[in-house]
Amino acid sequence: MAMLHIIRSSGYNNNVLAQCLNMLLPNDSILLMDDGCYNVNHKLLLKAQLAAPELKIYFIEQHATARAQKNTAQTFSPTTLTDVVTLLFQHDNSITWS
Repeated sequence: MAMLHIIRSSGYNNNVLAQCLNMLLPNDSILLMDDGCYNVNHKLLLKAQLAAPELKIYFIEQHATARAQKNTAQTFSPTTLTDVVTLLFQHDNSITWS
């Protein structure tokens, strides 16, 4: 059962990112939006993707740009708010971490 984990807060300010990463199962995906876009270069998230290369990580490009964030690893997929609906339907469930 695939879950879309929507992260809306920075892993630099709280432990939401770490909690989310501890709950990930195979076939789960992550979507970074709002202040969650500050995580595009967070070492915990980059380490998680190295450990599980099949992990799909998306970020709302407009939100990242508004926060002057760029994904230097270039392994995450930029997306739009319109595409979030499609992502939701591609997964069985979603959970929002804020």
